[in-house]
Amino acid sequence: MLLEADKPLSNSLIWDIQRTYFESAGMQAWQDDVVPHTISCNPFMARAYANLIKAYLHDMAGQIDPEEPIYIVELGAGSGRLTHHLIHKLGIFGDEAVQFKFVLTDFADSIIENWRSNPQLTQLVEYGVLDFAKFDVMNMGPLQLINSGETLSPDSTKNPVILLANYFFDSIPQDSFVIKNGELQANLLSLYSPQHESQLSDPTIWERLSLAYEPLPFDPNTYKNDLYNQILLDYEAYFEDWSDTGLSFPNIGLDCINYWMGFGAGLLLSADRGFSNIDSMIGEGDPLPNLHGSFSMMVNYHAITEFVERSGGRAFVPSHYQDNLQTVAYAFQMQERTLKATELAFEQTIIQNSPDDFFGMRYHLLKQIPEMSIDQLVSFLRWSAGDADVVRVALDVLPKLVEADPAWTGDVVNLLTEAKAQYLAIREDDDLIGRIEKFIA
Repeated sequence: MLLEADKPLSNSLIWDIQRTYFESAGMQAWQDDVVPHTISCNPFMARAYANLIKAYLHDMAGQIDPEEPIYIVELGAGSGRLTHHLIHKLGIFGDEAVQFKFVLTDFADSIIENWRSNPQLTQLVEYGVLDFAKFDVMNMGPLQLINSGETLSPDSTKNPVILLANYFFDSIPQDSFVIKNGELQANLLSLYSPQHESQLSDPTIWERLSLAYEPLPFDPNTYKNDLYNQILLDYEAYFEDWSDTGLSFPNIGLDCINYWMGFGAGLLLSADRGFSNIDSMIGEGDPLPNLHGSFSMMVNYHAITEFVERSGGRAFVPSHYQDNLQTVAYAFQMQERTLKATELAFEQTIIQNSPDDFFGMRYHLLKQIPEMSIDQLVSFLRWSAGDADVVRVALDVLPKLVEADPAWTGDVVNLLTEAKAQYLAIREDDDLIGRIEKFIA
């Protein structure tokens, strides 16, 4: 049965299924580890972001009003763990020089209500550094901060806004194009199912859906923003010798970035699966959803880079291939400013010591923990910035290792104390903090 025919991917029914899933599942999507988030919401990533934020604020010092807060807004914050880690990695407690206000956002009311009921997040609200707001990329407007009652808009913000968008662009609508015989064509989607699908919340719906793409001539006036059309036409010229190359296009993501550019100077930090190098897209096929309760699709960061730079911004993108995770930074409205400190921080934290490299090594090293000596394990704990999965496995062997070599006790206690402070429990039966406290005691 044909459910819909020849729709631009960004207008497809699959995104309604996506929204319905998150509205229905709420925080359980992360509590049950259905939606992956460890790779992008860990303390290693937060430490890298903290270094980038500090460097950016150093570069922008002359443009910052010390009497006004600097808002750090996480888009589609999900579990809330990335911001919770970042609050601690920035070391803001007791620092009166900079007023940070962190804002967790999502479009699903149930997720926001879960944040508001989490006692660890409530403490941060009471401390005055955290607030919550609803942000829907399909209906963007000023953020109404739930606790303070303030409105976050271009007119109300005096300082650059810092945005976090990890595993965000892969879960919002995007379009699809394809190079056929050297020409760019729109790649339109049709959906099929053996039955009528009246319940988009049915968890078995993906077992029945079939996706079929059909290329049709590209209209050079497809988008109202002509810069989008120009980027696509440039792809046609670049890939003319590479037929059957599929190109995802983050049109809704670009709409989102364009909205936040309206706030003036700002910094966007993002990590996701996708393509930041144009040549890595050669030979790509039709975009298909990667299922995990919800679904995600690869992000075309190259198109985002082109849009930001052509709009007067600055892009920081590693030149090397990133396998597991693309991590990028974008500075808006540069107006001939130089960002020397930001550039150096990106080189040191994203290129030389990248989250992608860490995640690849982490997977291997976690299995080696039972065989590690105390100095190796302490090094791993320190390098991981207190990664919860590393701490969990380490706690199985640390008592014996420290007992055999008590000179390491102080370092281990300090590392575990930091890991406890930054860890956000999202399940009532999570015992990690209790295990750390038992060891420290």
